[in-house]
Amino acid sequence: MRSRLRVAGLRTRLVLVFITIVVIIAGATAGVVSFMARSWIYSNAQDVATAQFRDELRDADGAQVTRTTASELIQYFPSDTTLLVGDDEVRRGSVDPTTLSPDFLAGVGSRGIIRFVRLDSERIMLAMSVRVFEATDSDGGETLVTAVAIRPLDGVQDKFDDLLRAVALTLAGGVLVSGLLGMWIASTLVSPLRRIDRAAARAADGDLSVRLSEEGVTELAELTTTFNTMIARNETVILEESEEQARRFVADVSHELRTPLAALVPVGEILREEIPQLSPDAGAAARIVSGEIGKLTRLVEDLIEMSRHDALQARLVLDDVDLVELVRQSLTRRGWGESVELRGPDSIDATVDPRRIDVVVANLVGNALRHGEPPVRVELHARPEWVDVSVVDHGPGISPEDSHAIFRRFYKVDTARGRSEGSGLGLSLAVENVRLHGGTITVDRVDSSTVFSVQLPRLRPR
Repeated sequence: MRSRLRVAGLRTRLVLVFITIVVIIAGATAGVVSFMARSWIYSNAQDVATAQFRDELRDADGAQVTRTTASELIQYFPSDTTLLVGDDEVRRGSVDPTTLSPDFLAGVGSRGIIRFVRLDSERIMLAMSVRVFEATDSDGGETLVTAVAIRPLDGVQDKFDDLLRAVALTLAGGVLVSGLLGMWIASTLVSPLRRIDRAAARAADGDLSVRLSEEGVTELAELTTTFNTMIARNETVILEESEEQARRFVADVSHELRTPLAALVPVGEILREEIPQLSPDAGAAARIVSGEIGKLTRLVEDLIEMSRHDALQARLVLDDVDLVELVRQSLTRRGWGESVELRGPDSIDATVDPRRIDVVVANLVGNALRHGEPPVRVELHARPEWVDVSVVDHGPGISPEDSHAIFRRFYKVDTARGRSEGSGLGLSLAVENVRLHGGTITVDRVDSSTVFSVQLPRLRPR
């Protein structure tokens, strides 16, 4: 019941918002249009009244009269005009001459000029001077007669009323359409918002794997995309925090283990030397202890090396080497010369840190031998500025999910390829050493092969 009330409230609010927006916009538009239309209507009515007044005085301009008296001029001027000669009133019509301002009359001191002033919404006062000739004037001169009249502005109010009715009908139609549109949009929003609400509740409970399908109208699809991006970023932040804790753990553990390990290494060497003199059971135990000390030594060395990378203290010791020969020696030193095929040109000159490249090759090839399936091969290709080193095996491969995380330290996949007695640092160290050279390392599935690809610049500034 409460859910239905919330949905109804959302729908009502959206409808009200749409109606309010339409009323504001349409009302403002109607106001501006009405103001401009009112000005145009008045301007048009004034032009009509002015043109009509000019036409009415056309016959009077240049008329021959005996004297400029009302009885003489009435035949030439409309009956409602007030006639002035100079400051003298000749005839009073619809205008009282005493109400005329000097400024208004000064504007019609020349022949053919019309002055007008709007008195109210329905009337306009006009004035115009014309010349007449008096027969009694011995010089045959002309006299200016000013005609003043008040005329109605025909049709102004009717046109304005029609405009207001059209605006009102348009506004009412807009309100109706906006209300229906608001209801439709509200209906399309309710279901996706419920999905987002449920997904947000799951994320709040700690389920950061929740994702929403990016569908629906554009805005909701964008909101869903933003929601998915936010959850993914939060997941990334949590993972980064976990990795930062792991980095601190690596540094602390490696330094704590150095002292006891320094004492254990000589013990392991002594045990190996005494194995021939020990009984079979004691010799087997000595071999196990010596081997485990060796594994622990390698683990601590990896941890210390990783902590150097984290502290940005790892440095390159560059040398000009034949990269093909460097890889061949790395394989031979570990007894992989017969089980791993090496393909490439006879030699490739490059400037690298031989020790770190040896670590990269050892980790990638060792990973392929332990978790992949034969044949395993190393391929080298030279380009003008780069060298491509690929380690290929024919194992079951790596899932797309694991391929994005396999280079993280201590990461182990759950498939058969990921079951290992290793520490989970080998590929991480390979990545760090490749990055230190300014290169990149990736993993892909090509046909039935798993390919680890390394790109190294051939030259590095010393």
